[in-house]
Formats: sequence, C-alpha cells, structure tokens
Amino acid sequence: MDKSQWAEHLLRDEGFQAMMEELRSVELSRFAMSAASEANVREDAYHQLRALEKIEAYLEGLSAQKLIDEKRLKIL
Repeated sequence: MDKSQWAEHLLRDEGFQAMMEELRSVELSRFAMSAASEANVREDAYHQLRALEKIEAYLEGLSAQKLIDEKRLKIL
C-alpha cells in the first residue's frame, strides 16, 4: 500500500472520521464556553482547529496525488 492508498483508506475510515469530528467538537466547545477574559483559550482552540484542517488537507493531498500523477502521464 503506497501513501496515496493509505491516505485514501484513512480518510474513508469511520473511526478516523469520528475521531476528527470529536476533536473538532471539543475545540469548538472550548471556544464557545470560554469566558470573555479567556482569549488565550479561544486562540488555542483556533490553532487546534487549524491543525486538524491541515492534517485533513495533507491526507487529501496524498490521496489525490495518484490521480494527479496519472493525469500528468496522460498529458505527456
């Protein structure tokens, strides 16, 4: 199994999807439940959410790489 297949498999995995959704939900709750004076909590939640997005984007990029390579070969 190459990286592209691994990433595609992981993105389709129900356990992985549930974990990512739970992590997102935790951070959104931290953000929503923070007091007005807790800007650092909101900033931390924001950075955690961005990190989760980066992980998903990286996996999506790996997953798409095989298709990109195949299309590039067709053009040449």
